[in-house]
This record gives sequence, structure tokens and C-alpha cells, in this order.
Amino acid sequence: MLRRQFGASVLFLIITTLGLSGCGSESAPAPSAGGGGASPAATATKGGKTRIIFVTNSNADWWNAMEKGMQDAATELGVTAEMRRNEGQSQGQIRLLEDALSLDDVSGVAVSVFEAESPGIADALRRLKEAGKVVITVDSDIAANNIDARRAYIGTFNVKAGEAAGKAAAAIRPAGGKTAVFVGTAAAANARERRDGFFAGAGSKFAQVEIFEDQTDKNKAQVNVQTALSKYGDLGVLVGLWSYNAPRIAEEVSRTAEIRKKVSVVTFDLDELAVGHLEKKNIDATVCQNPYDMGFQGVKLLKALINKDDKAVAEVLPDGKVRDTGVRIVVPDKSGPVKGDNVISIEEMKAWLLSKGLKST
Repeated sequence: MLRRQFGASVLFLIITTLGLSGCGSESAPAPSAGGGGASPAATATKGGKTRIIFVTNSNADWWNAMEKGMQDAATELGVTAEMRRNEGQSQGQIRLLEDALSLDDVSGVAVSVFEAESPGIADALRRLKEAGKVVITVDSDIAANNIDARRAYIGTFNVKAGEAAGKAAAAIRPAGGKTAVFVGTAAAANARERRDGFFAGAGSKFAQVEIFEDQTDKNKAQVNVQTALSKYGDLGVLVGLWSYNAPRIAEEVSRTAEIRKKVSVVTFDLDELAVGHLEKKNIDATVCQNPYDMGFQGVKLLKALINKDDKAVAEVLPDGKVRDTGVRIVVPDKSGPVKGDNVISIEEMKAWLLSKGLKST
């Protein structure tokens, strides 16, 4: 009798277990860690939050503002976003893009292209697209002949930003002068476009003597300024195209009153170390992009594209292709010669930074 009851109990447990297994197979299966054969969009739908990666072209403080905008948008829109910083070489950026390719749960990638003409970077972007991931560029675009490698661009219209810097230089120094240009790599689209825009805006009285590249090595960036000041005794204008160039230029020109008096300094962006130099008038004007907005709009666009939400896409991209996040020209104070609706003082800029929880932009 006891044996018969025990056998019945075992039979009941087996039947119950089979029944539960059958119920489970009828519900949506949990996504595997590797994603299996599911597309990124499907993974995002079944696996919870959409995952997005931003790949930078360097590791300057400037990216902190973009990362803040990125994270604010991710929180608001319910996605996961992370920034991966390149150390300033094409191969390094390609490796980061290949890492993103290997992650099945990554649905979208935003990249600031290190070298616009690099075939390796363009090929890496195409491989991401072929894998079903949405690809956009931010801050620095791919070359026009490889435009098919990305869906859209969000950032500064760098030729216009360069023109604004050139016009500021012309207002500061009407007589013009010999000009040295400093940048990480002149091959980057944003560097080339800012440089060309600068001389278009400044006019024929400004003549470039040399472009000094530093490959994002900040020590080299400072040595380059020393070299330029030594090599060209009659140098009149120093232009820093990337954010970290500004404090390195300012530090060198402010070493003696004689040098500071004879040269004008125009830069881009507002590195944290450059804030004090603006206040001390070691920088005459800096053209500030809006990396916070690039990060925010980049996440917003990637989510909309991943979800195929045409209305949300149109909100970010009215023309369906690019979004200009605009610039502001920051000056020590408004009593100087640089004027315009988009000209603000360093004190006004500091107040804006504080409102976003930032120290630089």
C-alpha cells in the first residue's frame, strides 16, 4: 500500500513537471546573452532596454559634456548608453568599432570619426550596418565619398563654426597677421572644415604659416606652441582647433606680457583648463559647440531609428539627414570688439555649465 502511494506521488510529480514545461514553451523565450540570430532591434524589444554606444575620436575633457547629454537622454528615454573613448588613432577607433560589432545586444552606434578619409573606419561602419546596427556620426563626420557608411550626422556645421572664429579674429585683429594652426590631426573632417572656414571668415589679411599636429598628445600640443612661437618671431594669431589645444596655447602666450601683447588667440570649445584663461584674458575668443546637445540628440535619434519611429526621427532631423547643434562665441567680457547675438561672456557661459552640472564644453 505504501509502495502504491509512493508510485502515485511520483507519477503526479512527473505529470506536473511536464505541464509546467509545456506552459513555459508557449511564452516568449528569454533572450540569450549572445543574442543568437536575432537582430539588434529584436533584441532590444525582447531583452529590455535598447543599448547604444558612443565612440569618441579622442579622450579630452570636451567629451564629458557629450556624455552628460547622452546619459540625460538615456534616463529620459529608458535606454542604456555608454561612451567608449578612443586615445586618438584610427586603429584605436577601428578596434572600438569592432568591439561594438561583437556585442549582439548593441542596437545603435554613434561615432566621432577620427580620420574622415580613413577606409578602415568607413569599412568598420559598414560592417556595423550590415550587422543590423544603426550607425550615425556625431561631432566629426565621415568623408563625403563614404557617406553611405552612416545614416545621419549630428553636430556642428564646422565650416560655419570656422567662419565664426575667423570673423571673431578679424574683429580682434583688423590688420590680420601670420597664423599658426594647432590640432590633433588635420585629416579629421572637423579639423579640415574649421580650418577652411576660419580663413574664409577671417579674410585675406590672415595667412597660415603652418599646421601643427599633435595626435592628441597634450604634451606635444604644448611643445608645438613653443615651437611655433620660436620658429615664427612675427607670428600674430594662434588658432586651436580642438578643445585641449586652447589651454596649451593660452599657457604659453601668457608666460610673458610681451608675447601676449603681440599675439591674438582664437580657439574652439571650452576645455575645463581654458575657463580660467578666458577669465584672465589669455584667450580672446573661443567658439563653443554644444556637445551636450549632440549627446542628447544622438541618443534620441538612435532610439527613434532603431524603433523605426518616423515621427521621432523627423523631430531630430527635419531634413532627414543632418542636425546642426549650433555654436556660441565666448569672450572674456562683452566690452571687446567681438559682437553678435551668439556672443556671450565667460561668466554667462559658466552659469550655463552650472545649470547642466558641467565644468567644460
